[in-house]
This record gives sequence, structure tokens and C-alpha cells, in this order.
Amino acid sequence: MPSKASSGGHSSICARSSNRWRKTMDQTDSLLEEALRQLDSGQPLDQVLASLPPDNHELASLVQTAAAIRNLDHPRLQPASAHAQRQRVLNTAKKGQATHRSLKWPRMATSLGLAGVALLALLAVLVFRAPASARAATLTDVQGVVEVASSPEAGDWTIATEGQSIHQGEVVRTRPDSSARLVYFEGSQTLLEADSAVLIEALSGSWGKVLKVQLRQLYGQTDHRVVPFQNKNAFYRVETPAGMAEVHGTVFGVDVDPTDGVYYSVDHGKVAVSQQGATVFLTAGQATLVEPQSTPEDPSYAFYIQGPIESMEGESWVVGGTPVTVASSLTTGFQPGDWVVIRGRILPDGTYLADRVTYAKNEQVKLRFTGVIESIGDSSWIIGGKTVLVNHETEIDGDLSVGDVVSVNYLIQPDGSWLAKEIEALENEEHPTPTPTSTAEESPTPEESETPTPEGSEAPTPEITETPEATPTLTPEPTLESNRAGCENGTWQHPEGLKLAARWGVSYNEIMSWFCQGYGFGEIDLAYELAIQSGKPVTEVFAMRASGMGWGNIKKALEAQSTAQPPREKPTQKPKPNKKP
Repeated sequence: MPSKASSGGHSSICARSSNRWRKTMDQTDSLLEEALRQLDSGQPLDQVLASLPPDNHELASLVQTAAAIRNLDHPRLQPASAHAQRQRVLNTAKKGQATHRSLKWPRMATSLGLAGVALLALLAVLVFRAPASARAATLTDVQGVVEVASSPEAGDWTIATEGQSIHQGEVVRTRPDSSARLVYFEGSQTLLEADSAVLIEALSGSWGKVLKVQLRQLYGQTDHRVVPFQNKNAFYRVETPAGMAEVHGTVFGVDVDPTDGVYYSVDHGKVAVSQQGATVFLTAGQATLVEPQSTPEDPSYAFYIQGPIESMEGESWVVGGTPVTVASSLTTGFQPGDWVVIRGRILPDGTYLADRVTYAKNEQVKLRFTGVIESIGDSSWIIGGKTVLVNHETEIDGDLSVGDVVSVNYLIQPDGSWLAKEIEALENEEHPTPTPTSTAEESPTPEESETPTPEGSEAPTPEITETPEATPTLTPEPTLESNRAGCENGTWQHPEGLKLAARWGVSYNEIMSWFCQGYGFGEIDLAYELAIQSGKPVTEVFAMRASGMGWGNIKKALEAQSTAQPPREKPTQKPKPNKKP
């Protein structure tokens, strides 16, 4: 029989061993978490392993396993589930610690083996968890009718809801006079303007706010604000039918037109645009045009004009007092007196070359161009080769100097001179403050329905290049629905009303009658589509909406009577807003 002293000594040895085991577990857990953070911040595996205690071979093996797991395609794990799973592992480990205090010494080796299993399980939880919010974008600022489908080919369009989670492989599209914003976990944003569609081809991330996103823009216009990257593994790419844009922190726009190519523009930062093996770099205030199967045009400073067409002589127009060159392919249907929006590039010889011409949604003159300050005087400046007047009412952004890149909002004076209303710096603005949104819980999937797939073309992916830089937060253009433009103006016809009338083969007055009752153009577009699919009169569809039913429930109610329809086509010619007699 062992003596009491002998028994007590044996117990104290077990207690000390258990304490050492518990301390080792805590240290290993902390070292493991730190090693995983280093891996996700972009440090090479060799450097991470070198930073570990040299005698901890088990920890080195776990870190190597973690590095291998990170390169796998992981299943999507919700934050709540990950937290619960991690808690279960930790609780199990704690229970194991309590149990081991009462174990005899011979069982200590077994407990250490179980500890390794627990550590490995914890490792798996930490790796798969990292971070779940990065695998979804949050849909916010939903205006009008916005829809989501599981893929471009699926046709299972559902009405999107505010705060809905959008995942890799899904498509988001907006209808007329509609818009929505995608917000990623570290604060970067994609704004979809009206009549636009975007496929999320890749979406993931990791600790350290490392965003990895690739979009394919099928058609329409998008604006992007990308939080500056702090890690070389992060990327943000936009693929189009004509080229790809890649950035590392910037504010830029992409406008896809199947006929006229893709117009890229940059407000702040730097963007690489690639196509056909050629790459150009756009800096603040610059733009380029890329046509299908062509290389990008050289970067040029840009302009934006909204105003009436004052004269048209061949390709030479005067719009809002500004001379513009408009290619014959863009002139179809327009005539003097029409209010238009023109976006384009300023060529080295000073020519204002139009890349996009659309009908304006209101009769407000807006004139803007970008360029480099060449000289500064008391009453006039030279910017981008153009002399602009300044006076006591001109708003000047900070302490500008020669060589700065600026945006100029201007007015045309009666004598034809240009008076600057505002001169704003483009390169020296503060970096954007990330505004990440919580995507911890997935939004329920809205009701399904059958609607046409979005228009777009499958283009080969050009080579990708890298770029850097940065900037702040997106605001969609306000729609005209607040003042019901076109309802009170007897001489002006709304371009969206004309577009929908042509699309659905009804009169302009019929479309505008619904608009003037308070329906948005996106809702009107959807109502006519549902009416055709279900065989119901459009008046019945609007009656369902007027009864208080949401568009998702309306689509579900009509689904049983829906018939397959070919994808709708946009009108081949742009409808012209003729003046009423």
C-alpha cells in the first residue's frame, strides 16, 4: 500500500502536469490565431513558420495544414453557425481539462492526443469561418424594381429586397428608373444605375479586410468606390464585353453598350483597362472607350454636357453652348431642340468627342470638364488648354496650384466665354472611410418567377493587370419620380416613357397615365411583362398592386398562368422625344 505522503505527492505531480497542459493549450491557441492572422495578411508561409517556437512541431504542422485548407474552395458557413461550432469545440476542450484533473498519470498521454484533435477541430472552425461576411454582398438603397437570379441562364428572377445577401454566381439587374447598391464586407461599393445588370463571378475575402471580387457587367452603367487595399492578395475587377477594369482603391464608372462599346471613366485613383493584350491606365478625371475586339483608346480627360441641341451640321453639334463632335453612329433620331446628355473625351487637339448621347430626363443645363491647371490668374485660369473666367462667386476647392487635376463646372456667358462655377480637385481628396455592413444573417430568398434572362454577351476575358490608389461613398442619381416630370409639362415628353411605349407596343400616353398615377417606370415595365406572361390585362396587374400586394406576391400569384416568353429586346432605334404641338 502506498503511503499517504506518496499518494499526495502523486496527486501534486498530476496537478502540476495538468496545469502545464492547460497553459500549453492556451499558448498554442494564441499562437495559432496569430499565425492565421499573419497568413491572411499576406505573409509567406515560410516567414510565419519561422516566427513560431522552434520546438513546437505540432503547431507548425497545424499552420501548414491551415495554409493548405485556405487554398481550398470552402463551403459557405454562416457566422452564427461558425460561432456556435467554435463554442462547442472550446466547451469540449474545457470539459476535457476538468476531466483530466482527476485522471491518473497513465492517461495523460491520451489526453494530450485528444487535445491535438480539439486543436485541429478549432483550426478548421477558424479557417472556414474567415470571414463568412466576405462571401456575400449586401443589397442596399434599392430604388424602383430590382431583381436577382441564381445565374444568367436560370431565368429564376425574384424581386430583390433591402438588405438581401447576394452571393457568388448570382445576377442583379435594375429596371428603368431603378437603382441599387452592392456593399461588400470591408466597405467597397458597386452602384447599379437604371437598366443595368451585373453578374458576381467571384466573391470572397479573408481576415485583414482582404476583398476579392470580380464582376461581369452584362449591360448598363455602374459606378464603383473601392476602399484602398492593404494587401497584395486583394482584387476588384469588372469584366465587360469589351475589356476589363482592375483597381486597388479608386472611384470609377463603367458604361456598357452592346453597339457602341464600353466607356470607362475615373473620378479618383487609378484604373487599368485591358483588352486584346493591350492595357491603358486611367488616372483621376480621365476616360477611355473600348470597342469589341479592339484595343483601348488612349486615356483622355473627360466632359459631361446636359443641354439642348442648338445646332447640328453633320458631326458638328453645339449643345448647351459647347461645340461637340458626334459620330454619325450616335446621331440617329436626334434633332435641334432636343435635350440630351453627352459624355465623352477631350482629345489632345481640344476636340470634344462624344462617346455617349442619350436623352436628358429634365431641362437643366449641366456643363463639366476635367483637366490639368496650366495657369492661374486673378480673373481667368487656363485648364486643359481652355480659358475659364473666375469671379467672387466661383467656388474653388482648397489651395490649388498649377499641375493639379481638377473638375470644372461652368456656365456659358452671353459673349460665349466660359465662367467657372466650381473648380474641384480630383486627386487630393481624403481616402474613403469603410462603411461595412453586417451580412451575418442571410436574407430569405424571395418568391420565384419566370422572366427573361438579362441581355449581355459572353466575351473572352482579357489579361488582367494591377493598379493602386483610392477614395470615398456613392450616391445614386435622384430619379425624376419625385416631381413626376412629364406629367405637368405639356411640351416635353419623358424619354423613359417613350422607351417603354416602344418596348411594349403601346401609346406614350398610356405609359404616362400609369406614371402620373404614382407608379415608377421600373414598376410599369414589370407590370407589362407580367401581363404578357400571364395573359392578364395590364389593368388587372396594376389593380393587384393597388390592393396592397407586393410585386413578389403578384409574380407568385400569376406564376401558375405564366407562359414561357423569349427574352425581350430593346428597341433597335432610340425613341425620340418629339415636342407636342
